[in-house]
Order: sequence, then structure tokens, then C-alpha cells
Amino acid sequence: MGMQNAKKIVLANSVGIDRNGYAIIHSPSRWTNSSSNRNVFTYYPWELAYATALLKRETHHTVKLIDGCLKKYDHAQYLDVLCAEKPDYLVMECSTRTWEDDKTLALAVKQRCDTKLIIAGQHAIAYPEEVSTVADHILIGEYEMTLLDIFRDKPLKDIRGLYPNPPRELLDVNFLPLPEDEDVSRFDYAIPGEPSSEYIEIQAYASRGCPFHCSFCVAGTMYYQGKPSWRPRRVSSIIKELVYLKSKYPRMQGIFFDEEYHNVNKAFIMDLCHALKEHDLNDLKIDAMCAYATLDREMMQAMKESGYYMLRIGIETAATACAAGVNLGAKHNIAKLKQVLREAKEIGLKMYGTFTFGAPGSTYESDQETLGLMDQLINRELLWRYQTSICTPQPGTPYYRWAKEQGYLRSENAREFDGGNFVVVEYPNYKKEQIAYNYFESQRFYDIALCNRFKHTINDNIEKITAHCTKDTKVLLVRSSRPLQMKEAIKALTNAEERDFRLDILVQDDVAEEYRAMDEVTQAFSYGKGYMDVETFDKGLLRSLSDEAYDHIIIVYGNSQGQGYENVHTVVQQIQCPKVWAMTSEGRVIECSETGRTGKVGTGRDLSLQSKYRSTT
Repeated sequence: MGMQNAKKIVLANSVGIDRNGYAIIHSPSRWTNSSSNRNVFTYYPWELAYATALLKRETHHTVKLIDGCLKKYDHAQYLDVLCAEKPDYLVMECSTRTWEDDKTLALAVKQRCDTKLIIAGQHAIAYPEEVSTVADHILIGEYEMTLLDIFRDKPLKDIRGLYPNPPRELLDVNFLPLPEDEDVSRFDYAIPGEPSSEYIEIQAYASRGCPFHCSFCVAGTMYYQGKPSWRPRRVSSIIKELVYLKSKYPRMQGIFFDEEYHNVNKAFIMDLCHALKEHDLNDLKIDAMCAYATLDREMMQAMKESGYYMLRIGIETAATACAAGVNLGAKHNIAKLKQVLREAKEIGLKMYGTFTFGAPGSTYESDQETLGLMDQLINRELLWRYQTSICTPQPGTPYYRWAKEQGYLRSENAREFDGGNFVVVEYPNYKKEQIAYNYFESQRFYDIALCNRFKHTINDNIEKITAHCTKDTKVLLVRSSRPLQMKEAIKALTNAEERDFRLDILVQDDVAEEYRAMDEVTQAFSYGKGYMDVETFDKGLLRSLSDEAYDHIIIVYGNSQGQGYENVHTVVQQIQCPKVWAMTSEGRVIECSETGRTGKVGTGRDLSLQSKYRSTT
């Protein structure tokens, strides 16, 4: 394959909107989620981005990155965009969840533009023979250096990591350039950004890999071939990257180190913390994926002093049998977990925990034990935020092979390999309906955790609004967050005797009667179901709300900055009120009249599944 002549190479993330109308939240090295909300956030496609930057630096070819997930392209839109580039090569990184849509797109580009197809990612690693019927080349594992070998004209038979050749050794992360930030701005992924990031945070990667081999983990078992894989970058290179990003993007408030395991090595973290302070970068708000197994008080104190505000740790389960079933190893130690969480609270670090349901070794009772642990940690305010998932055996992982061999796999529908929405396994003593029930039971803790954050400061800040109120004042509260937070907002607004103003509320149809029954609420207007959308919002209702001549409108944010509330602000702007306020999840009160807000929204859940399984015990 001679490539002495320059080629046009396009690297492309997944389709943004699938054939069923769902927005794709693509993370093939972990698991890919989807949402019925098309404004949902997008992860920065980090390995495609590193590969793009490497090819630009090391070859003479014309190289471009395009992200259909970021742009929310459906098939037709994405096809037109890709074909406009007339690529000689199209490189895509695909998960099982996205494969059918990505395959259809890639074949259409191939047919229209005579393009050669190169496929990487979880699905290609799991099913190389199947993918070889579509692709000209299949990349196995980490693929940046494999791509570079292809486009440097190395003989194909000699390129490790190119199917069916043997896998290649893990790359030297310090050979890589900074990831792509030209064709696709890294800042664009920060608004909207990952939903639990509390600031405008750009995703970055201080290391790669993980010393553990959890059986459900795509990265450890497939990309890194089950080898010891943790590799830190040079601290000087990380600092150079942060200085560059901070200079290029003045609106950036922080960094999300979204790697597999940020704090494997204490000396590395201590050196990085020292360098952050030395280069005056400790004003950045830093959020990082960590493991509690290697956290201690000294490390957390250093992290707090150098700008870290939140650490995300994998808790996964309370049950020893389940921890053994997914091979958590030293990552599972509940006594150590509680010690770390207590110390973090004393230091002032926010802690975010991940939990999974229906994992190998779990039972209905063991997942109930995990729910009990969540209840304890959240009610004691040891966890600031949390994330739950349905443990999903992604094809190619040891968990998938085991589930298939044991006959526990209940679906091969690619769309259902989505741990935010579907259950695809069932065990002899643990039915899929029970797994779903426990997963959805975990959602009730969102209210408690959110309310814990909110009630800390709301009463200290509510005077910003109520100081302007008299008995003739008319206030409209928008129900735009979870129930407990809304009730705390109403309590804060009305809990003093001298606050004798009119309080109305704008709510969804299914809860309107509940709010109409509240003594504190004068009138409850209902607008329909789900998310607000100015295009579909009832125009007669908008006129009625404008005619009420409200003095204040208050929007309640389910996060700290209002990321993802642009749609709510767009509707509120049509009501023509002189003062618009927001209450954040941490109880701050912000004046935001005349402004829209852009940002993050939470991932949607399959509500039909929730309805189906909710009453199952």
C-alpha cells in the first residue's frame, strides 16, 4: 500500500443521533450511553484526538477530526459532512452500542467517496472477523501508534496491533503530542460538559491505564490487553498543557482529569500538586477519577491545597462476593472507604462515588446491601455526588465471555448494551426485573444528595431575592430540579413570617396537583411533560404567564453553575420578567436576568423500562 502521495485522512467520532432518535454519549473505552434528550453532553474523544494530533505531527498527510457526537449529527447530516471532505481514509472508533449506526454511515461514505475504512474501538476488538467484512483495516487495543505505522507505509504484515497481527506493546505516553485542539475545540466539550463537573472544565489526561483488571472494564481488559498498564505523563508536560489551555480559553474554570486511575502513585500526585502551586495553577478547579485504595490524608491534603475540589472513586458494591465476582481486588475495602471519606470531609474535598448493580456475584440481597451503604454514606454527607449504572457485559470483556458461557446473557441487541438504560443479563437467583428494580431504587438517593448540597447555604443567600419582596410582590418559581430541592427552595422562600408575597410555580403536568395542594403556593401552572422546549411550549400559557406581570422568576438548578439550563432560560425569557434569578444545587443565588445559560444536562433514562420494572420486587 504505497502512500508516498499525501492522503486525506478523516478521524470521526460516532454518529451523534442514532436511528431511533437517541443522542449518543460515546465512550467506547468504557461504556456508551444514550439519552432521549438531544442537548446532552459529549465526552471528548481522547484517543481519536491524540491520534489526530500524532498524525498531523508525524506525517505529511492532510488530517482532520470531526465529531458527530458533539455536533449531534444524525446519519444524513453526518454523511454530508464527511463526504464534503472527500476522505481517502475514514477512521472511526466504535462501541457495540453504536456499531450498527456507525457501520451504516461508514459504508455510505465508502460507497459515495471510494474511501478506505479503518475501524478501532471496543466492538472491533471484540468482533474483528465481523468488522473485517466492512473495514479495510481493524485496529486492536491502543491504536495511535498502529495508525502511525499504517500512514508511514510500514508493511502491513509487520504492524503489530493491526488485525490479524499480534497485539503491540503499550505505547510511551510521553511520545504523544497534546491532543487535538484545532479542528474541534476542547472547550466545546466543557459547555455542556460532564454533568457532575461543577465548573467549566476541560477534560485532560495526566496518565493512562490502570493496575487493576476489573472483569467489566473495557479499557483494562481490551484496550490494554489485561496487562499492567498505568503510565504517567511527565509532570512538566501536564503543566505545559494546563498553561496552554488556561491561556487559550479564559472562560475555562477547571480541569477534569478523566483517566482510568489518576492517583495510582503517591509520589506522582505529590509532584503534580507541587507543580500546580509553583506555576500558580492552583486557582483551577480540578476534578479527577481516582481510587480510594491509594488515597491517604497527606495526598488528599496536598490535592486540596493545589486546586482539587472533587475526587471520583469507584465504590461499585458493598458486598464482598460481588467485589470478587468483578475482580475488584484491593479496590474493595469498605473500612478503608469510610476512613477515606471521613478524612476527605474533614479536609474539605467533595467525594463522588460510583456504584453498579447486577454485577457477577451479586444477588438481590447483595445489591440491597449496596443500597444500604449508599443510604448511609449520603445521609452522613460523606458522599457529595454519586453515579449508578447497570453492570453491562460489554462484548470482548471477561464478564461478557463468562455471562455468555453460563447462559446468563438475555439480549444480543446492540442498542441494549447501554448501562444507563437496559439490563441484558439474568442470573438463576437474580432476575433482570430485580436488577432493574434495585438500579432504579438507587435513583431516590439523588434527591437526598442534592438536598444535602442545597440546604447547606440556601438560607444564607435567599435574602438576595426576598429583600426586594413586599406583600404585593409576585414570584414565579420554575420546577426545574428534583423534588426535595424544590421543596427546600419553597421552604427557604416562605419560612419567615414577614415574607408575605405571592408565590406561583411552573411545573410538569404529573405533579401539578401536588404543588396546588401546598399552602405556600398560590397557583401552579402546568406546561406538559419532560424538558421545556420553547418551540413546543404552549404559546397561550406563555401569554398568560406574561400577563401575570411577575416581579421575580426563579429557576432552580440541579447543578452548581446552570449547565444544561439554556432551554429553561429560553422559555423564561419569553415571559418578560424584570428579574430572573437562579438557585444552584449548592444553594447560591445568582441574578441572571436577560441571560441564557448553556451547559450540561443529566443523561436520560429509558422511562418505559423504569415503568416496567418499578413495581417489581
